[in-house]
Amino acid sequence: MSHYDVVIIGGGPAGLAAATYARQRGLAPLLLEAETFGGQLVNLYPAKPVDNFPAQPELASRDLARRLADQAVHFGAELRELEPVDFVGRSGRRFTVRTAGDEIEADAVVLALGLGRFTPRTLGLESERRYLGRGLTYHLPARDQIKAQRVVVVGGGDSAVDTALSLHEIAHATLVHRGRALGAYGHSQERLAASGVDVLLDAEVVGLGGDDHLEHVLVSVRDRESVEVAADLVLVSIGQVPDLRGAHEWEIPLDDCHVAVDPAMATRSPGIFAAGDLASYPGKVRMIATAVAEGSTAAAAVERFLMAGGLTAA
Repeated sequence: MSHYDVVIIGGGPAGLAAATYARQRGLAPLLLEAETFGGQLVNLYPAKPVDNFPAQPELASRDLARRLADQAVHFGAELRELEPVDFVGRSGRRFTVRTAGDEIEADAVVLALGLGRFTPRTLGLESERRYLGRGLTYHLPARDQIKAQRVVVVGGGDSAVDTALSLHEIAHATLVHRGRALGAYGHSQERLAASGVDVLLDAEVVGLGGDDHLEHVLVSVRDRESVEVAADLVLVSIGQVPDLRGAHEWEIPLDDCHVAVDPAMATRSPGIFAAGDLASYPGKVRMIATAVAEGSTAAAAVERFLMAGGLTAA
């Protein structure tokens, strides 16, 4: 059985930062990622531009994820992708972490699961499946793969607005949001207002049309007649449904899809820390920069925990 000072579960920004800073502090960390390093940055919207990360005006999500992973490897952290965790539990004075191919012993655990694996929220239309891959998508494709001339983006949050702005550089874009106000950051809304993107608020996509490929969408607008919008690409960005079912069988404290932490990112269970979207505390701002900060904080807390004797002293 291999032994590490800390096992970090999840390879998004929080987990990668925890691995980097744990190694910088002289610890032996192992990071396990069920899919590809980068978490949501890669697995949900790899081509989405990120413009709110420090010292970088704009960078594609997948490129930011790669840089975070490369940095962790540079400092000597061990990273394993495509290795989902099957079980986490206590074993005497340490933790046991099991994957399909290994059983690992650790003195501490950092949970950086995000919100688990995701299923995109759908429009709830009967015709959705018919057009999936034929003009309907839930993930932003790479720019060189987009041949569309007219694009409709559904959603009103940061991802939807950023996606609409990105697509408007290569096609005519329309943003459709069911609310009366957008939820994106003010700066993004300012850019949107100046961009020329058509914006339909209080509106909802109620129909999809076309022969072999999507050709138009039907949009119901409150207090107005429904309008038909020409589109050969519809990108649905209305959120993701989290799935942590497997993790609920682990011997760790999980409250629904969040874990309460203190300012040191410690959970109520000694030796277990959490960072990223999984971690919950009052006043939290969900940003990539926040996740990185939480990962570094968790690494520092692990070091203090181990220096104090770990579970032996708990």
